[in-house]
Amino acid sequence: MSKRKTARKKASFWQTLRAAWGPYRRLYSYVTPYKWRFVLGLSFGFAFGIVTALVPLTMLQVSNFIFHGAAPSPRALVAHYEMLNVGPKINSIVWICLAIPLVMMARSLCSYGNAYYMNWVSNKVVTDIRNQLFAKIVRHSMEFFNKMRAGFLMSRITNDTRGMQMALTAVSSDLFKQPITILGGITVLLLIDWKFTLVTLILFPICLVPIRIYGHRARKAVRHQFEDMGQMVVTMQETFAGIRVIKSFNREEHQEKSFRRSNQLQFSNMMRMIKAMEATGPLVETIAAVGVGLALLYVYVVNLSAGRFFGLISGIFILYDPIKTLSKIHIVMQQSVSASKEIFNILDSEPAVQDAPGAIELPYSEGRIDFENITFRYVTGSSDAVKDLNLRIEPGKNYALVGASGAGKSTVLSLILRL
Repeated sequence: MSKRKTARKKASFWQTLRAAWGPYRRLYSYVTPYKWRFVLGLSFGFAFGIVTALVPLTMLQVSNFIFHGAAPSPRALVAHYEMLNVGPKINSIVWICLAIPLVMMARSLCSYGNAYYMNWVSNKVVTDIRNQLFAKIVRHSMEFFNKMRAGFLMSRITNDTRGMQMALTAVSSDLFKQPITILGGITVLLLIDWKFTLVTLILFPICLVPIRIYGHRARKAVRHQFEDMGQMVVTMQETFAGIRVIKSFNREEHQEKSFRRSNQLQFSNMMRMIKAMEATGPLVETIAAVGVGLALLYVYVVNLSAGRFFGLISGIFILYDPIKTLSKIHIVMQQSVSASKEIFNILDSEPAVQDAPGAIELPYSEGRIDFENITFRYVTGSSDAVKDLNLRIEPGKNYALVGASGAGKSTVLSLILRL
């Protein structure tokens, strides 16, 4: 039984990856007109990872220069004071002390450039997709609107496009710059003290345990998040559009109950997802704190210098944030993939009413309408609503369709309007 469950989980995981490949590849095709800004944003992310990895080395050099170990004797203090009075020594100390602010400033500028350009591209892509999606929807035939409720369509244009945007901002940026930060940080730590680094790396697989446990729970909640949001929008849209009917039949309480129910479902699924996402943070932080404790024990045993200690500790904390971010990336991917699939399903749908093959283009109209042997049956109907209809309507004349209920008057009018 356990082997079957494991196999099912693995299959589900790989199915998720395969399902994400298609929508993501198509989504990134919308980035082509803005590829240089996209590349520039990724370049800033790359620079951010490199500069961040240099922070431990900066801390090491500055700490070795600033901290002098044991308390100096009075004679040493006098000698040190005399050295400070020398011009070049003062300048070197100033530059050494400015090294950390300069590195952090460069890191912040790279982070800003990465965030600005990635958000610019993602918002521009979302704008293009919304325009295309709205144009596709309004050109659909009435059969499409009879099947799709207006609230769900509104949710696709507003909420799902926002979920799709996360694939370009959070996913693209973090999957590029965070691994670079981790690899650079580990390389620097190995250069400082390879033994300490190897012990630290043992803790990283432990960080994957909470990610594995809570990631499965988060995926289950994400599946229903956008559906529940769409249902809530549908309830609001139907209520506001039909408020006259609702008030006429005293249905306010019924609509309130329907809205509360959909709102509660949205709240429950959102909280499940938030719990699954945020629970990984404290667990990873706890593991990182254990790592700091082991680091202090290692410093005491091998009698590390203050500079190497600060360099190693800063390296550990630098690795923590990328690992924490990547631990949540699969949840963000699940959201964006679900949203992308819903949007692309609409973009790929075809109107039920199509031009016949080889249809003659009408360059101008005389205003005459001809029906020649027209037969039509509704999808849910058991008999023809109109059968072998022949009709000519001359321009400039008035006509009246007269007949019993169900004779086909509305059907003829809908056929004229091509509904």
